[in-house]
Amino acid sequence: MYAAGVVDLEGSKKLYGLVQCTRDLSSGNYKTCLDNVISDLRSCCDGREGGSVVGGSCSIRYKTYPFVNA
Repeated sequence: MYAAGVVDLEGSKKLYGLVQCTRDLSSGNYKTCLDNVISDLRSCCDGREGGSVVGGSCSIRYKTYPFVNA
């Protein structure tokens, strides 16, 4: 299970993102898992043009260039 998207930033810049969860998570636990990796992303990568956090059951990645076909 995954979702990918793009957000327009200032000027012509864009931010590309991808989140993934393993299928073993229940529908209620996936949100908690993503909340945790987003929190970790803020502490490691805040203000950077890219970053990623890989957890046991979910992960998140963002970059200023396309890295996945969505």
